[in-house]
This record gives sequence, C-alpha cells and structure tokens, in this order.
Amino acid sequence: MRIQPVTKPYLNASLAVIAAAFANAPHTDGHEAELVTALRQSPAYHPDYDVIAVNDNDRVIGHAMLSPAVVVGETTRWPLFVLAPLAVHPDVQNRGVGGALLTYLEIQAGEDARRGIAILGDPAYYGRFGYQPAADFNITAPMTVPSANFMVKELLASGLHGVSGELQYAPEFGL
Repeated sequence: MRIQPVTKPYLNASLAVIAAAFANAPHTDGHEAELVTALRQSPAYHPDYDVIAVNDNDRVIGHAMLSPAVVVGETTRWPLFVLAPLAVHPDVQNRGVGGALLTYLEIQAGEDARRGIAILGDPAYYGRFGYQPAADFNITAPMTVPSANFMVKELLASGLHGVSGELQYAPEFGL
C-alpha cells in the first residue's frame, strides 16, 4: 500500500471509495463525496492534504482530507485543520488503512502553522491516535454533537494552550 496526494487519474476513484465507505455508516449525511468535490474547488484547497491509499494493484482503497478551519474566540482566531472525511473501502476496513492515512496527514500537517486537527468521529477509534475531547481544550462545535465525538489533537506541543472558542469550518461544510 502507498499513501499519496490524489492526482487527476484517481479523482473519481477517490469519490467512489468515499461513497462506498459511508453507504452504510451509522453517522452520515450521505454527502461526503460531494463535500470533498466542493472542498477541492475551494480557493483554500491544498492538494498535499487530500490523500489516497492505493493497494499493490493500483486500486484506491482509502481517502482522507484536511481542510482549514479556525477557532474563533472573543478577540483571537487560532488556525486548525478539520479531518473530513476519512474513508476506507468496506472491503479493506480494519486493516490499518485509515490509521496510515491519518498518520500521513498528521505528518504533512505538522509542516503547517496550524495548531491541531479537529475531527467528528468515534472516540474509541480516534482516541488510539491521541485525539481527545475538544471540550478539554475549551473548543466547541458549531452544531449540536455529542461531546465525546468532537475531538482534537495538537500538532505542536502545547499548540492548543490558551485556545478557547468555537470551531469554524470551511464554508463548503455549510455550517
């Protein structure tokens, strides 16, 4: 398996993996592939943060994307990333593909000046990678979600120290 930024020949396959991964997911709005398409057209799009996992037969088996976000406090704004979506084809789930994508993006994102990565997901899964409840860092979601499912991970040591406010997603999320 190799992880790489998505390129033109893999665009449609990456969207198909996203659709397949979320087809029977318990928490989905059914528009994850459309969100990725919209984020790819955004002026803030960064191709190094739009990655795929490809198997030895050159088949796309996973996709993950980071998009810019900001925590808005009373007088300050702090840059973060949002991970959305992380998708692994159902045929190869539970084999480390998602973790490999996540680790790759965390390394890529560490080169940026953003303080952390926010996610909305399963705490049992993301907790294994060091994600913690965003509430522990005084960061709130812009929508009603279970606190346990709204998580963040610092990219820099003490990167979220002093951060406090509501996470503002990219406009393409429609929040």
